[in-house]
Amino acid sequence: MLQNFTKAVRDLQHTFGNALNPYRPELYYMRGPGPACHAKAARNAPFAATARVELATAYVELTKAHA
Repeated sequence: MLQNFTKAVRDLQHTFGNALNPYRPELYYMRGPGPACHAKAARNAPFAATARVELATAYVELTKAHA
Protein backbone atom coordinates (compact mmCIF):
# COMPACT_ATOMS: atom_id res chain seq x y z
CA MET A 1 0.00 0.00 0.00
CA LEU A 2 2.74 2.44 0.97
CA GLN A 3 4.73 1.56 -2.15
CA ASN A 4 1.73 2.32 -4.36
CA PHE A 5 1.23 5.66 -2.63
CA THR A 6 4.93 6.50 -2.97
CA LYS A 7 4.86 5.61 -6.68
CA ALA A 8 1.76 7.77 -7.18
CA VAL A 9 3.41 10.73 -5.45
CA ARG A 10 6.55 10.32 -7.57
CA ASP A 11 4.47 10.16 -10.75
CA LEU A 12 2.65 13.36 -9.77
CA GLN A 13 5.93 15.09 -8.97
CA HIS A 14 7.33 14.05 -12.31
CA THR A 15 4.23 15.17 -14.22
CA PHE A 16 3.74 18.53 -12.53
CA GLY A 17 7.44 19.15 -11.94
CA ASN A 18 8.08 19.30 -15.69
CA ALA A 19 5.11 21.61 -16.19
CA LEU A 20 6.28 24.04 -13.52
CA ASN A 21 9.97 24.00 -14.45
CA PRO A 22 11.01 27.61 -15.17
CA TYR A 23 13.94 26.62 -17.42
CA ARG A 24 13.02 26.62 -21.11
CA PRO A 25 16.06 25.88 -23.29
CA GLU A 26 14.40 27.19 -26.46
CA LEU A 27 14.58 30.69 -24.95
CA TYR A 28 18.37 30.45 -24.67
CA TYR A 29 19.12 28.65 -27.93
CA MET A 30 21.63 30.48 -30.12
CA ARG A 31 20.13 31.24 -33.50
CA GLY A 32 23.23 32.64 -35.15
CA PRO A 33 25.67 35.49 -34.83
CA GLY A 34 24.33 38.51 -33.04
CA PRO A 35 24.78 42.24 -33.47
CA ALA A 36 28.18 42.29 -31.76
CA CYS A 37 29.56 39.79 -34.26
CA HIS A 38 28.18 41.81 -37.18
CA ALA A 39 29.68 45.02 -35.80
CA LYS A 40 33.08 43.37 -35.39
CA ALA A 41 32.96 42.01 -38.95
CA ALA A 42 32.01 45.44 -40.28
CA ARG A 43 34.99 47.02 -38.49
CA ASN A 44 37.37 44.44 -39.97
CA ALA A 45 35.90 44.48 -43.49
CA PRO A 46 38.13 47.24 -44.93
CA PHE A 47 41.25 45.46 -43.71
CA ALA A 48 40.12 42.15 -45.18
CA ALA A 49 39.42 43.74 -48.56
CA THR A 50 42.84 45.40 -48.58
CA ALA A 51 44.52 42.12 -47.70
CA ARG A 52 42.72 40.33 -50.56
CA VAL A 53 43.85 42.95 -53.07
CA GLU A 54 47.44 42.78 -51.84
CA LEU A 55 47.39 38.99 -51.99
CA ALA A 56 46.00 39.01 -55.53
CA THR A 57 48.65 41.52 -56.63
CA ALA A 58 51.41 39.43 -55.09
CA TYR A 59 50.05 36.31 -56.83
CA VAL A 60 50.01 38.05 -60.23
CA GLU A 61 53.56 39.25 -59.74
CA LEU A 62 54.67 35.77 -58.68
CA THR A 63 53.09 34.12 -61.72
CA LYS A 64 54.74 36.70 -64.03
CA ALA A 65 58.12 36.06 -62.44
CA HIS A 66 57.86 32.30 -62.98
CA ALA A 67 56.51 32.52 -66.54
